[in-house]
Amino acid sequence: MDITSTIIAISSPPGRSARGLIRVSGPECAALLAPHLADVDLSVRGVVSARFCIGERDLPVLLLQMPSPNSYTSEDTVEMQTAGNPLLLAQIIDAVIESGITRGLSVRHANPGEFTYRAWYHGRMSLDRAEGVAALIAAESDVELDAARHAFLGGTNRLITPISTGLAQVLALVEAGIDFADEEDVVAISSGHLRSRLDLMSSKLQSAVESHGGGEPVDGRCRVVLRGPANAGKSTLFNALLGRKRVVTHDAAGTTRDAIVERGCIGGQDVLLVDTPGDDGDIVSAAAEDAQHEADIVLWCDPVARDSTLLGDRVLFVQTKRDLAPSDAGSDVRVCAFDTGDVSRLATVIAAAIQGRRASRGHLSLTHRQQGLAQGARQCMLDAVGIASGDRAESGLTRPAEVAALLRAGLNDLGAITGEIPPDDVLGLVFAGFCVGK
Repeated sequence: MDITSTIIAISSPPGRSARGLIRVSGPECAALLAPHLADVDLSVRGVVSARFCIGERDLPVLLLQMPSPNSYTSEDTVEMQTAGNPLLLAQIIDAVIESGITRGLSVRHANPGEFTYRAWYHGRMSLDRAEGVAALIAAESDVELDAARHAFLGGTNRLITPISTGLAQVLALVEAGIDFADEEDVVAISSGHLRSRLDLMSSKLQSAVESHGGGEPVDGRCRVVLRGPANAGKSTLFNALLGRKRVVTHDAAGTTRDAIVERGCIGGQDVLLVDTPGDDGDIVSAAAEDAQHEADIVLWCDPVARDSTLLGDRVLFVQTKRDLAPSDAGSDVRVCAFDTGDVSRLATVIAAAIQGRRASRGHLSLTHRQQGLAQGARQCMLDAVGIASGDRAESGLTRPAEVAALLRAGLNDLGAITGEIPPDDVLGLVFAGFCVGK
């Protein structure tokens, strides 16, 4: 990206509003705006009420002036609030750019994510925090916002840095062993010690990927999937938990043919609630199987018996149609979907299960890019362990150069997560996902 130009963009959300925000950043920020603002000193930090005159327009504006280096981008930055009509904001920007170019200034529209790119470029934030900004923008629930905020505040860095530091230490010892290869009595790191340290680090990295793996954008909602035999009352319970009639219910089996996903709030928890087709005897629904594979919590619904083949802390056994099947079938909870008290008790049980799952997996989500890099680094560690496994535990490495090359590749992958050693194509991938004005 070209960072020498002064950039300008609309930074408020799309659509009409009472106020809109235009952001300007770059070395010629003051020179660009000064001719259109009377009696305003843009070199002074603060908030100023002014009139902005350009062409035939004379608009009241509120200016937030942030001289370099104390701004988001570390450059001279001005944020201008005015009327929130999107057409008016776009026309102001076009007029400002035209005015600047006429006066020989280097000014242009900002690219997606360019303000945050400049913040990264000038050392205001690490690359993982920049991705946290993108996640904050994309968050659609309190849970997503919490995960994104955790990443922005350095959660990813705190997760990866200890592993990266440990890997660098092992690499240093391996390379020291290469330097002292002619000294028979010098073993910088034994094969057994290397395997032990790499096994520990790869295990931590795998836990990070499995526990904190996420999508892009971050979606922190738990998926609560209703499964069970056909005509077990899943759809009726699904509607009751949502608090509205979303799916058609019928006494005949097979009414629900596809997995249906709806956002909902259960026991104060934001969730994705999934209704699935019922299994018919030995015929298992493929759609239901796929939904269960993606589930955080599975509600196995059956009015008759508990399925002993389903085990694990993410499965709750719900005996449905309690009013028609009075005997307890060993379920975690018994419900009648038409009894609001039963539904409320089930919601409480689900909320507690969600809290338990959330506590075990943490509040941080890795992006797909970060997941791929973490998995690549872990594979490098495993390959290095494989090479060293042929050596005696107390001896040095017989193929240290190959091990060092793998560890260096793994270290590069981990560094690319936090931006310590990011190639240009990685930066392009990260910042292309932003919207303009951020």
